[in-house]
Amino acid sequence: MRNNAFTLAEVLITLGIIGIVAAMTMPSITANSRKKEYSSKIKKIYSTMQQAIMRSEVDNSESIYWEKSEEIKDEDGHTDQIANAQAGEKFFNSYIKPYIKYTSITSKKITDGVSNIDYSLKVTLTDGTIMYWHNGTCSDMIFDLNGDKNPNKEGYDRFRFLLCKEPYAKSFCGGNKHFCTYNPVKSPTREDAITNCKADAKYCTVLLQYDNWEFKDDYPYKI
Repeated sequence: MRNNAFTLAEVLITLGIIGIVAAMTMPSITANSRKKEYSSKIKKIYSTMQQAIMRSEVDNSESIYWEKSEEIKDEDGHTDQIANAQAGEKFFNSYIKPYIKYTSITSKKITDGVSNIDYSLKVTLTDGTIMYWHNGTCSDMIFDLNGDKNPNKEGYDRFRFLLCKEPYAKSFCGGNKHFCTYNPVKSPTREDAITNCKADAKYCTVLLQYDNWEFKDDYPYKI
């Protein structure tokens, strides 16, 4: 009678092949899963902030009239990080804080690895996303989609939006918009958005908006 059982060597070879195939395909599967997760989060963030601003406008008039400090400079003409942090926190507390859901708000010095700007207002949203708020020419909002986990870089897990008053709203956001991705005026086409995103990751939110908040195959950074 013939024995059709597999030998130990054959089993080990088969398991080895399965392991190799799994090792080759798992990074791709993981990356695709992360892209979908980030796409869903950033789409939700954009919608949440739009709704928060609209609700605030009902109580506080149009955002164009909200009281906001210009970017504050020190005696040497450099950005005064502490003064801007205080101004940003005052603006946030007045116009945004009552209209979003969060778990904690802390004043902690955070250095962005790309633009090297210090952010002292750190808002942890209920889904774990962290928002850093900065007072500049506009109010800069940087959302870290995976919280404090690495890489903590714009274009990878951090994405920037703007809330602007006149006259900066038209020059940065365009039209009648006051809340927007980072300077969409500079990227009138998707091709421009790709170029700008590659050159400076702050502009990547513009590219994502062109792509309905999805990370397409030609997205410049590895998610």
